[in-house]
Amino acid sequence: MELVTIVDEDNNKYAFKRYKGYPFTIDVVGNVRDQLDKIAHREIKQDDVLVAVFPKSGTHWLYNTVMMLRSGSLTYHGTPTMMEFQDFNLIEEMPSPRTFGSHLRFRFLPEQMKLGKGKVITITRHPKDLVVSMYHMIQKLKTFVGYEGTFEGLIKYFLSEDYFIGSWFSTIKDLEEWKSPNCLCLSYSDFRKNTFENVVKMAKFLEVDRDEDFLRSVTQNIQFEKLKESHIETTPSNDRWKEICDEGRLPIYRKGQPGEWKNMFTVAQSEHFDQVYAKKVVELGLKINFGYE
Repeated sequence: MELVTIVDEDNNKYAFKRYKGYPFTIDVVGNVRDQLDKIAHREIKQDDVLVAVFPKSGTHWLYNTVMMLRSGSLTYHGTPTMMEFQDFNLIEEMPSPRTFGSHLRFRFLPEQMKLGKGKVITITRHPKDLVVSMYHMIQKLKTFVGYEGTFEGLIKYFLSEDYFIGSWFSTIKDLEEWKSPNCLCLSYSDFRKNTFENVVKMAKFLEVDRDEDFLRSVTQNIQFEKLKESHIETTPSNDRWKEICDEGRLPIYRKGQPGEWKNMFTVAQSEHFDQVYAKKVVELGLKINFGYE
């Protein structure tokens, strides 16, 4: 494993771990190799559900929907335990049915899940909105391990293969190659527009028997502003986040509105992004429709 720090000509600073040519956020436990090995060879239960989402694509939104459907409870369920960031005992000690998360590329997920054991659920979001959402989150933090710099610099870094969280383009390529019936892929913009229909789809995929009244109640309780309010009310301030952000809790929710990139990108930035995006789509042979504009 290599710890990489890059400072570009505009003084934007990127820091990440590199293992076998792949970038990983420095929050991944240990030397990356050992954590990836544990993840790859972990024992998966048939009723395990993994919420595998690229950062800022709707991780908490999706996780809380899954938890409400599985538990039959409309209460806010907080933040998922992420495989790469936390001690494995936290997941091993979870009572079944277990629901946990990951921001890793699909190629690094548990081998048993690749063979169809358990269920994987993910969601894809407009890539320009991802950059905007990440930048605003960084701005709310006193320090952010991984990136320090301008919005322009973050766009450039996002479009590279060394994005500190891992390449979005390569992550989407992995998703397209998964091709397993145990994986459900949702669209962020469609979930916003047709929430109830997506909740019904998720319930069917998760094989949970809930009546229409409950599914409509879930739909109401996962509206963005409701989740944002619940996060503030139920997530206590803690010492770890007090050192990083003023409120003492991770600033997960902002607006969540598709198309926010139009208020942030300049014409030149948007045109450059489009050019690189189009080139990457051809190079990687991407086929998923992201509702890209």
